[in-house]
Amino acid sequence: MSTKHAVTEAFDIACRRSAVKFTPHAAKHCLGAERDVRPLTQLERKAWSENMGHENEQITERHYGKLPDERRFEVLEHIGANARGSLLQMSDEEKIALVNGVFEAMRNG
Repeated sequence: MSTKHAVTEAFDIACRRSAVKFTPHAAKHCLGAERDVRPLTQLERKAWSENMGHENEQITERHYGKLPDERRFEVLEHIGANARGSLLQMSDEEKIALVNGVFEAMRNG
């Protein structure tokens, strides 16, 4: 697969009998979305981007990291739900230590 045309042609052949047609660019969107749902380290994200043929992660982020408003709201709601759940699961000792830490930071800040 030395040229973009060869890759596009391979996708065309693979989709010949399918009602849904996929393109190499659509595959890259899937790979970019998959990268964002995995708990990857910064180094792993960089390697993932380079494996997609991008010279840096910012290119992957700019072209494949778009977040539709509906999905953004889902993610933000999930963050709030996780924060509430984690507070409820704290022991009394952990809650006391948290409050003491806040007061200590206020005194020193």
